[in-house]
Amino acid sequence: MAVDASYRRSILPALLLYCACLLAATLTEVLRIVPGSGISIWLPAGILLSAALASPLAKWPVWSAAAILAELTGNLIWYDHSILPALLLSFGNALAVMVGAYAIRFFVNDQQLFTTVRNTAIFIAVAGIGMPLMSATSGSYALGLSYGKPWSAAWARIFLGDATGAMVAAPLGLLLLNAAAPRLYVSTRRLREVSALAIIFAIFAGISLGGIVPFAYLMIPPLLWASLSFRIPGAIVAIVAVTLFAALFTLAGLGPFARSLMYIHYQNEALQLFLMVAATACLMMGAIAEENRRGIRDLHALNQTLEQRVAERSASLAATEAQAKQTANLLSAIGEACPDLIYAKDLNYAVIYANGATLRVLNAKSLDELKAAGEERMYARTDEFAPVHANDEKVLMTRQTIVEEEVVTDENGIRRVYRTTKSPLFDSEGELAGLAGISVDISDLIKSQAREKMLVREVEHRGRNLLAVVQGIVALMRADTVNELKDGLSKRIRALAQTNAVVTESNWVGADLEGILRTELTPYKRDDSAHIHLSGPSVILDPATAQSVTLIAHELTTNAAKYGSLSSANGQLKVIWSLKDTSNTEQLLELEWREQGGPTVTPPSRQGFGTTIIGVFGQEKAGSSVDFAWAADGLRLSLKLPLAISKTAT
Repeated sequence: MAVDASYRRSILPALLLYCACLLAATLTEVLRIVPGSGISIWLPAGILLSAALASPLAKWPVWSAAAILAELTGNLIWYDHSILPALLLSFGNALAVMVGAYAIRFFVNDQQLFTTVRNTAIFIAVAGIGMPLMSATSGSYALGLSYGKPWSAAWARIFLGDATGAMVAAPLGLLLLNAAAPRLYVSTRRLREVSALAIIFAIFAGISLGGIVPFAYLMIPPLLWASLSFRIPGAIVAIVAVTLFAALFTLAGLGPFARSLMYIHYQNEALQLFLMVAATACLMMGAIAEENRRGIRDLHALNQTLEQRVAERSASLAATEAQAKQTANLLSAIGEACPDLIYAKDLNYAVIYANGATLRVLNAKSLDELKAAGEERMYARTDEFAPVHANDEKVLMTRQTIVEEEVVTDENGIRRVYRTTKSPLFDSEGELAGLAGISVDISDLIKSQAREKMLVREVEHRGRNLLAVVQGIVALMRADTVNELKDGLSKRIRALAQTNAVVTESNWVGADLEGILRTELTPYKRDDSAHIHLSGPSVILDPATAQSVTLIAHELTTNAAKYGSLSSANGQLKVIWSLKDTSNTEQLLELEWREQGGPTVTPPSRQGFGTTIIGVFGQEKAGSSVDFAWAADGLRLSLKLPLAISKTAT
């Protein structure tokens, strides 16, 4: 069904081809019957060839049938040929065209035939030589059958007529079917050039073919102009124009091919040869122009591509350079901002890069100064350079990264310890070029580690001391009931814990005396805070002394809250302390605890637990003392403690 539909769609084109071939055959017959002309240009072969080259192979049988029917119709109208010669003429011409079209298709892959010199040469060889050889042989044999003459009598004329018809009609048909070459761009300049060319062409045709000057080669300049300027479309139009001019002038009895003594016996062949030469020259020159145009176009495209690539490459290089510059600036800024030593050396151990920190440690103002003086001379101590140089040699010899500790005395004369990482440095080809290193100052880290160990030992010592204090409290503790014992122990241990937290937060430096007192007395403050008065300089107690003072303050506060001034609304408490220098390494803390306005105080009949605790921890250090005064208006206590380490502030 698909094939049938395809053939149905080919009916109208086949009818058009039939009419075109019949009209071309009629034109040939008209030219032949004009008296004295002897013109024979067989155009149907060229029309069929253009149709075959511009359509798929499947359409060829349809086109061949239309052309054969057109020739048979012409034979029935103009000739009295029998059926066999008529069929031989028609089938011979169609077969020659189909074979020629197949040969051109086989050797030419371009859809547009005349775009290269090679393709054009193939067309000329096939259409101007191959096809006429076949059609002239079959045609002369058919005419011999019809007229009883030798087949060779008309062979040359038939050959030239078929060749001329194919060389003129086929390019025109391919041009109309858009299969000859790319279309020309029409512009105002082109139209002016066409007009000038047409006028010149007509003048030269009139001169060369009108009998004024009997030289047909005068037509060559406008033909070359048309072919070179307008390429294949101009060449094809020029071929058709020359053919029309030559035929018209010859029919009118003018020109070198009409009633000329020179061509009296071969005037038809001479005209055919002239048209063949003109067609060949035009097509070849047009193909050269097409190739030149294509070459220029391809060269222009390549040039544009090259320019684009150059522009892209230039932009890429510019971007790369900008990025490299930005990266270099960034790395330089990072290197200068980095507190670590960053440097690089070549194979001769000469420094080729050093950041600001490196220059400062080596006491060099610039890299040039360091290069000029030499690295060894920049070291404050010469014995420090030998291990550094040994590490450099190790990296270059083993080509491996090493991590070592190096000692360098800085510009302030302070010996600094550096953890140094050195790695081999390679160039772009993988060859060893030197070494690069980073040295990190670990002096403070080493000190910190030592301090950490010291603090660990201090914690262990304070822990044992704290446990001893707790054990002492437990040993001294007395109570009538278990709950009283638990409550007393809990409060005293809580007070110790608070002081221990303060000491820990100070990195075991100590605790502030006023802070200890306020911690104990704060729960007993009223809106009128004047009933509690603290006065004295800032005193930092060492951890052991702070624990003792905490227990003393806790016992005094508890006693005042139960029996003393803090138990009465009118009671007042004053705590006053001062420091006295007793030697260059020791100070004496004197603290007065004064209560008044509370219940009447009577001296205790026996020493209670609080008094015992105060006596034990208030006098545990050499040179310390605790004095109790049981006045009627309130307790007064005087505490003296020698302080080995203290910090005072006004």
